[in-house]
Amino acid sequence: TGTHSCGIGQTCVNTLGSFRCQRDTSCGTGYELTDDSRCKDIDECETGTHNCPPDFICQNTPGSFRCRPKLQCMNGFIQDALGNCIDINECLSTNMPCPAGQICINTDGSYTCQRMSPSCGRGYHLNEDGTRCVDVDECSSSNQPCGEGHVCINAPGNYRCECKSGYSFDVISRTCIDINECRRYPGRLCAHKCENTPGSYYCTCTMGFKLSADGRSCEDLNECESSPCSQECANVYGSYQCYCRRGFQLSDIDGISCEDIDECALPTGGHICSFRCINIPGSFQCTCPSTGYRLAPNARNCQDIDECVAESHNCSFNETCFNIQGGFRCLSLECPENYRKS
Repeated sequence: TGTHSCGIGQTCVNTLGSFRCQRDTSCGTGYELTDDSRCKDIDECETGTHNCPPDFICQNTPGSFRCRPKLQCMNGFIQDALGNCIDINECLSTNMPCPAGQICINTDGSYTCQRMSPSCGRGYHLNEDGTRCVDVDECSSSNQPCGEGHVCINAPGNYRCECKSGYSFDVISRTCIDINECRRYPGRLCAHKCENTPGSYYCTCTMGFKLSADGRSCEDLNECESSPCSQECANVYGSYQCYCRRGFQLSDIDGISCEDIDECALPTGGHICSFRCINIPGSFQCTCPSTGYRLAPNARNCQDIDECVAESHNCSFNETCFNIQGGFRCLSLECPENYRKS
């Protein structure tokens, strides 16, 4: 009936006509048993057995404790489990804070009510605040609405597709097709050759020419700078010509190599030298018999050596030297009576 006098930490046990107090063996959570068999509240804040975060203050309560935030949040904010102040989104409340016909727009620490905008038409959508309709930029979408060769141009509430430079719109296929500038403007774009590319073109030059800095004109290429000839090279407009030095002739095979002319083997070779013709690279040389002749100043004819005048004979004192072509004779002359040798 609650008329016993048992204290905390004791249990009332009814007896016939009375009661007795029996000591509890233990106390509940948040209490400890004293020596006098009483249950005493444990101050978790004092003993440091609480689990309050650093940004909270421990406040003891009977049989427990509570964590009170150190930081006091302003109106419109609430503390999270870590003690940080976060905005309260009043617009998510079950009790709508705004009257009918208005929309709730959350702000930091508060909210605003604005009149609902009508639905936006095609090509428009509500802005992030939901306050007005703004244009949809279809051209900025990852899914390009225009096909290949087109340029997407955004317009208020719409967009249009135009062909890129170098393309034209084909009314049959309703697509942009490449313009063949070389065929459309023959001879007007490039000095030599015009090569069409998708959406553009480029110029090239024929052999013997190179493209100028303007990308359209062609200028003569000096092939002789790369030394294509074996001997002499002469640059001509759009080409070059190989020449050979005297005693050589241009090869009929490649037109750039020079071959030695065998003057001695020519049909007129027998008339070049009076005795013997010897071919040498780029020229020839005439020779004479080993004895009795020497080469004339014209280096072609052979002149007889007068051994008698040159005193290169071997005639004795009693003999007379008589010169002949290519040699000499030693003659013994007997003078008639009453004559002597001069």
